[in-house]
Formats: sequence, structure tokens, C-alpha cells
Amino acid sequence: MPHRYLVCLTSVFLLGISSSIAEDSTAKKDERYPFRTDFANAHLLWYQPKKLEFPPHHSDRRISGELVSVDYILRKGQFRATKTGELVSFTMPPYAYVSYLNAEVDLREVPLGTFFLFFLNQDEDGGFTKLATMQEQFTMDASHSFTYKLDEAKLAEGKLLTTKHSIKKNQPDLGKKELLVTKETRVWKGEQQVKLEDLKPGDELLYNLTGKTADKPGWCTDIWVGEETHQLATETQRKKYTDFIKTRGVAGWVEKTEGKSVTVTLFSGDAKSFKETFGADFVVGKTGKMCVANEELRTWNPPVDGESANMVTVDKAPESGYGCSGVRVTVTVSNMLEGFRKGRVVRLFAQGWKAQDQFYGESLMGYGFGRMQNQELVENVAKEYPEQFPFRTDYSNRDLPWYKLQPNVKPPPFSEHVITGELLKTDAAARTGQFRKDGTGELVDFNLTPEGGVQYVNADASLADIPLGTRCRFSLYQDEKGAFTKASLVTDEYTRFARNVTTMRVVDIKQNGEVLFVAHQIPEVKDYNGDMKRPPDIARGTLRLDSQTRLWKGDREVKISDVAVGDVLLANFTGEQAGAPARCTEIWIGEDTHKQVSEGQKKKNAERLKAEKVAAAKK
Repeated sequence: MPHRYLVCLTSVFLLGISSSIAEDSTAKKDERYPFRTDFANAHLLWYQPKKLEFPPHHSDRRISGELVSVDYILRKGQFRATKTGELVSFTMPPYAYVSYLNAEVDLREVPLGTFFLFFLNQDEDGGFTKLATMQEQFTMDASHSFTYKLDEAKLAEGKLLTTKHSIKKNQPDLGKKELLVTKETRVWKGEQQVKLEDLKPGDELLYNLTGKTADKPGWCTDIWVGEETHQLATETQRKKYTDFIKTRGVAGWVEKTEGKSVTVTLFSGDAKSFKETFGADFVVGKTGKMCVANEELRTWNPPVDGESANMVTVDKAPESGYGCSGVRVTVTVSNMLEGFRKGRVVRLFAQGWKAQDQFYGESLMGYGFGRMQNQELVENVAKEYPEQFPFRTDYSNRDLPWYKLQPNVKPPPFSEHVITGELLKTDAAARTGQFRKDGTGELVDFNLTPEGGVQYVNADASLADIPLGTRCRFSLYQDEKGAFTKASLVTDEYTRFARNVTTMRVVDIKQNGEVLFVAHQIPEVKDYNGDMKRPPDIARGTLRLDSQTRLWKGDREVKISDVAVGDVLLANFTGEQAGAPARCTEIWIGEDTHKQVSEGQKKKNAERLKAEKVAAAKK
């Protein structure tokens, strides 16, 4: 399904990813694994994720890349593969976790642009898009007790000469490593940021990277100096995550039910730390509250719709799979809720934890006004209740046929297949056009259905109004040959954001203004007390600009240098192709500008319709 709120690419590129970014497996066989791995068993199939099974270690394909965008709410993201430059989309199953600074964290904690190793399992189409875990350089080194002893700092050349070693394992020399630094590299000692010039030979370093490609080693974004600093960085992240979990409950899936007993295996990417942190909370005899959640780990209304839970057994669960905490809890409840069925996801609030709602936008319940304006944050019924749909959707029912358009019958919700691509040509009079699919480059000829519509900059439009080269979302149905060529709706990205009352706020500007780091935000809403509150950001992304990008403020075209941190944006983009990353075609700065451009398109469309009526009357 298309990604929500990610800027440069919203489709999961299924075709060609595995073949283009995969490394050749060796002829080596390893009988420990009944599936293919990155290092052996090329003659076997890759592991296929199964219901109620944590993916075994080494069942994944590991692909390195730079994190481009993240969606906190729907647990999705994108990275640009190191070796090929391809943009890869990933989703996080319920058990998936993120490691950062050698601690389990939420996606909110991870800086965009950071180099990561992504552990990916196959999806239903064979693409490697299902994340098991991800870890960056600090974690990869710290988890194996590696550090880098500084031998010499050549700051005039932007280099640090180091020796990789492990004091704990008594491995004094694991090879020389040259680290590249820039004026933007941050250096940390304890809680303080210090200067590069403060580094001294003998310092023990850990670092994170950005800018790594097939032919570039990348440079350090951050450097942590000394073992105490390394431990502090990890402990700080673990504490943040502990607080994060206590306000939402520990997630797990239901293994079985019997009478009013529910057995749940809890999720965690660090079983040892989980037991140290929460071991005293999950013991026989203690009570808590169990709440229904979905596979994105979102809850509805924990203070009201949870059930008191008495812990009757606490057992050890196998830790051989990604995301298993090693803890299995059986609880008794007063009432068996529909969401407590086997295979469903729940959250457990331990005794003494306050069962509370997730924030507006993350919660599936919501409060205040404007909730239904954002259709991409509300409960997705096609995903949560697939049995209600007698046809295939973009979210479920893969074994069913797609809905077939019927004359004079409005197609039902979720019956369309959404494909994204760059608009190449149009014939507004004939209501036809052609676009290039994101990722695959396939050319698709389409025609608007009789009732089909076009929206551009959040207003009704004609195909002729959308500038060629604009990336659009095409809601498609099958033609007589089974190809998706009948479009019920064509929209640009500006419209998608605006219709979902979402804007992008500039949080950082890099590369002389050619890369903008943005946070996605939704409007203020009323809380239970009737007070207006700004919900936390729901996602983050990056925008690429170049000399062809046009920027508008009011009715005036401005320069890239006029963009400032804090500016609120809406934008349109090109498509995304191998070797040609998506870039912004146009950016509109400020809510007044957004209103002005939409009103201008509405006026233009009204004049067009009026002219068409006059022309029809003359005939």
C-alpha cells in the first residue's frame, strides 16, 4: 500500500529491488538454517514471515542505506540503498524494532540521513520490505564491544586516523580506520558537545555516518568520546524508551485464549534489557490492564476499553527470533474482548502504570474536532476488517479478484488500486494521459472514467492544469484485459497533504539549501478539557531541491535562500526512478500562500466549466 506522509516516494517499489540490490550468495551451505541467508544456502528459498512466529535470526537480507523518511504512526520508512542509490520503502510488523546508540528506540528518536543496516524479510510479492530490525554504526560496533582508538587527528585534511579494537575481547588491533569529519560533525563528551580540536590521541571513539554511497565512505555526523560517554548515550536512549513504553503499554501478540485466560508473548528487541527494566512488573500475582491494539501498535481508548488483567503465569519464551522479549504472560480478564483473539496484538499496562490514550493522530479513537479530516490517520477498515470487502484492496484480500467497474454504479470505498507515477502527457479533451510508474519506469496509458475527476493544488481541475513532470496518485481500475488503466481520480501530492490537513515544517537546511529536513504536522485540536493543543509531529522526511525547483511565497516567486527553519510548506515532486531521485518541482511557503494558490485554481476551474457550458450551448 502507498506510504502516507512520506515526501519523496509513497509507493513500495516491489519490482526489481531484490535483484538490483542483492549481493550474490556464495555456494556455501549451512545446515543450521532451513532457508537462504546472506552468507549461505543460495539453493534454498528465503524465509517467509508467518503468523505468530518471530523471524529467526539470519533469515533476513541485510541492505545498508541512508534513512530518508519515517512515519511514526504507521511504522514505516524509506532509505536510499548504499550500493545502488535506489529508494527502498519498508514497513515494520508488530514485532519489528529499531536500535540506535545500542538501545531499542522508537522511530521518533532516529535522525534522518543516518547510515543504517536494515534487516529485511520478504513481503507477499517477494520484495524485501518487511523490517525485522535496523541498526546504525554506533550500535553495530558497541554491540560487539568495538571502539576506535584515535591515533592522529588531521583536521586540516578532515581526517581522523584510528585503530579499531576491542578492549573487552583483548583484540588490540582489528585494522586501521580513517574517519572523515566536516565542520558539521558533532563531538560529544559526557553530556557536553565539544570541539573536534578537543580530541586527543588515545581517545576511544564511536561514531555515526551519513553520505555513504557505493563510491564514497561517508563522513561522521556525530562522534562519542570515551567509554563513559558511550554508556551514557545508550542509557539515555534506554530511559527514553522505557518512558515511551510506560505511557503506551508493552505490546505483544495473543498466543492463545482459554475461557477468560489470555496468553501473550511480549515484544522487545533487547531481551536482556527488557528483563532488567520490566522484570519486576511482569510477575505472578501482579495486576495490570490489557488493551486491544492493531498491527501498528495503535490503541483505541485504553482508559475506557481496557480490561483488568491478573497475571497467573509468567514463562520464558524462546529468544531465537527478532522482536521476542523472552517473556510470555498468561492473564485472566473479567471480559473477553473481540480484540483478544489469537493472533491479535494487545498492549499491557503493568500495575502502577497509568493507562492513557496515545496522542491525537496516533490514537485510533481521537478526540476534539477535525478527526475525520485526515483519512490516513483514522482506523483503516479495509486493513482491520478485510472480511467486510468481497474484493481485493490495496490493504487486504490478496486471494480475491479486484472490483470490476459497473456502468452507472459508484465504486465502493477501497476498491481502487492506487499507483504513483510522473505525469508525462495528457489530452484533456479526450480525458486520457500517460504516466511513468515510480521505481519501475513502466509507462501506463490511462483514461478517466465518465465520473472520474482530477484535483490539483487542493481544487478540482482538468488534466491540462497539472504540469507535466508532476508526480501524481492514480486511483485505477482494471480494463477489459485486466490492466489498470481506468482512472477514477488523479491527484498531485499537494492535494493529498492538504486534504489530510497535513503540512511540512522545515526543521533543518543542508547542502546550501538543496536538502530540506521537514517534520509533518497536523492542526491544533481540542483536548478533553476543550483546550487547543498542537499534536506531536507525525512523520519526518527530506526534500530535494535543485535549480529547476520553483518556490512561491504569496504570488511572488522566491529563491531557495529565502527558505528558513520554521517555514510551513506544501510541495509537488517529480517521480522517483533508479539514478534519478525525486525532487521538488514546486514549493509553496506559508498557509496564506497555500490558501491563495488553491483559491486561484478553484477560480480557474470555475472559468473553465463556464466556458465549456457556453461552448456546448452554441453547438
